[in-house]
Formats: sequence, C-alpha cells, structure tokens
Amino acid sequence: MKRWFIVWIGFLLLPLLGCQPALSANAQSPPETVDLRRQVQLLNLINGLELTSEQMRFVLEKAQAAQEMREEWKAEADAEELTAVLEELREALMQGENISQELKERYWGLHRGSKGLMEEYQEEATRLAQEIEAVLEEHQLYALEQYVPCIIPPEGELRIGQAQGAGGGAALERLRAIPDDRFERHKEDIARQVMERLEERVHGRVLILDEEDELNRILDLMERARALSDVDFELRREALVEELLEPYDAARPEPDVTAIIARHLLDPAIIPLLEEKLALAGE
Repeated sequence: MKRWFIVWIGFLLLPLLGCQPALSANAQSPPETVDLRRQVQLLNLINGLELTSEQMRFVLEKAQAAQEMREEWKAEADAEELTAVLEELREALMQGENISQELKERYWGLHRGSKGLMEEYQEEATRLAQEIEAVLEEHQLYALEQYVPCIIPPEGELRIGQAQGAGGGAALERLRAIPDDRFERHKEDIARQVMERLEERVHGRVLILDEEDELNRILDLMERARALSDVDFELRREALVEELLEPYDAARPEPDVTAIIARHLLDPAIIPLLEEKLALAGE
C-alpha cells in the first residue's frame, strides 16, 4: 500500500515541473515519428504564443529566409567531399594505418571552410531571431523564456508561459486534500518526492543544498499550507509557490530568448505548420 501511495504522490506532484519535456528521439524511432513529434512540439509553441496572423506571416518569412541560408550553406560546404574524406579516415583507422599528411590537410581545409560558413549562418540566424523578438509582445517573450518542448501540456496549463504559481499551486492544493492520517504517515516521503521533482526543474545543474535542511524546509511549508483555511490558502497560494521554488529557480540559467527563437521559430519544420495555420485562418 505504501509503495502504491508514493507512486500516486509522484503523479500528484507532476504540476511542479510544468510542461513535461518530450522524450528524446530514440535511435530506433521511425523518421516519420520523430518528425511528427517535432511538429506537435512546435504546434504547442505556436498555440501557446497566441501569435496573430501578422506575427505568423512575419515568423514564416524569417523561417523561410533561414531555410534558404541553410540550403546555401549546405551547397557551399561541399558535404560530399567531406563525407569522402571521413570515409578515408575511417578506413585508415580500421586498418590501423597512420593518417597521411595529405589526408589530414584535406580534412582540416574542409573543416575550416565548414566552420566559417556555420559561423556566418549563426550570425544571420541570430539577426533573424532578433527581428522576430522585436515584433513579439512582453507576454509572448515571457512564454518563450518558460518554454520546454513537450507533447502534451499538463491539464490546466493550456498555454505555455503560464505563471509559475499555476502548476505549483495545483500541486499544493492536491497536497492539502490528502487525509490527515495519510499525510502524517507519509509526510517525510512526500517531502522527498517534492524535493526530487524540484531538482528536476534545474535540468542537472548542481544545486548546493543540505538535504536534511531542505526536507525540513519543504515539510514546514507543506504543513503551513495544509493549516490554512481555504480562503487564506487562495490568498497565500502564489507566495507559497514562490517560497517553495526560490532556491531551485535561483540555480536555473537566465534564458536567452534570441537563442530560443532561433532554435524553435526558425526551425524549418515550422514552415509548413505556419502555412497550414494561415490557410485555415483564410489568410
């Protein structure tokens, strides 16, 4: 019974993480599945940003420009020659042979050329991303800062960038609903589950916390939240969530909105999605 209850608590605390990261594409995943997964992630982003038709057209124009640059870069990068050189390197290494000076020079020449072209592309992509950033509203920029690619946003979080109190507040509300006797029996386990969920928010970044002190801090906050009346809880909900998340959010890096735009809104996969969205809107 205890094991089942702790698993259930894990599901109960999922809102603390917000939008769940999509699973990385497995090497065995069919290409069409990977493509569909990316389309769903981008549609969640498009819908969550609530882009106007004008903004969608603008993003589409910049994404198409980025795609043209990408194709030009591929054409100039001489991918076939690089592949041929890499195959020769592989064969030499497979045979246990020394790599000839001529082969080394061919590789480094191609590598330097590709690196230079990539730097040019990245500079231009940054410029395009900054142009998109300039036409977005403050709430849309905030949404991008909070964006985590996902397949299905958590229930009740229909738009990305929802205030952090929404997911955390829902988790605290569910904790308040646990019967007193069960909470008393399992509160240490619940506090540990909360801590583990919160640690996932920092995506592997080192978090310097005394574990015992942190568990006591979380337990104290949970007990204070449970002791409040319904009215007082509604008034204190956001402050409690901020208090709960503070040491974890402090460990998260400042988001680079320009880089996020370049990574997602300039993704070539977004082009047909925006075209279809605009067509459905009669644009």
